[in-house]
Amino acid sequence: MLQPPSSPTGAGVRVALIDSGINPRHPHVGTVASGVAFSLAPDGTLHHSEDYIDRRGHGTALAGIVRAKAPQAALYAVKIFRDPLTPNDPLTAAFPTLEAGLRWAIDHKMHVVNLSLGTTNPAHRSRLQTLVAQANAAGVLLVSSAPAGQSDVLPAALPGVIGVAADATCRWHEHRYVEEDAIHFRAHPQPRPIPGLPQERNFRGHSCASAHLAAVLALWVEQHPGLSVDEAQLYLQQTATST
Repeated sequence: MLQPPSSPTGAGVRVALIDSGINPRHPHVGTVASGVAFSLAPDGTLHHSEDYIDRRGHGTALAGIVRAKAPQAALYAVKIFRDPLTPNDPLTAAFPTLEAGLRWAIDHKMHVVNLSLGTTNPAHRSRLQTLVAQANAAGVLLVSSAPAGQSDVLPAALPGVIGVAADATCRWHEHRYVEEDAIHFRAHPQPRPIPGLPQERNFRGHSCASAHLAAVLALWVEQHPGLSVDEAQLYLQQTATST
């Protein structure tokens, strides 16, 4: 799955995954350039630490997608999902940790930020719009997942964000563009296969689709430093698979 030497590899491109952390020891990941973890204390105090290790596997699966497509990109873990309390504990994060993660990514001059997450709470729209505007001004490309047709899922449906939904008809190296949908792009719904593990037991869905396009953009940023979000959207439209 690695790109041939003459192809772009993501070298010099910083990709942040705002998620459950990353496990750098996973064979699909290799190395992590750096990372941070944000959490909210019961009293509402925001805490940060360097414990970005993934104890859920979600962020690691997404990092594996980026590493497969952009093998020389520098991966940064921004952990906002709390560690599991029970085996079936859902992925959840407090909104202030998402804000903190986005600010960290902007302040640390990430080129591409993957957000395989979303909220439908309209109370968060204004604050997210502010952060998106700051990211756009700083040249930070935000890629976020949401189900197709869901114009209320933030930040994926916001202007200035590249929204991506899963599409099982998209193969590993394909993506599609849907102009009439608030979530404009579609991509492959699965991570890298794990030998000996049936694919249906691995993570899959909209989260993976977002990471696939984040990796595509990492390759394009390598060739076109300073790429704006409008230029990124146009590139993805022009390279989309015809339906």
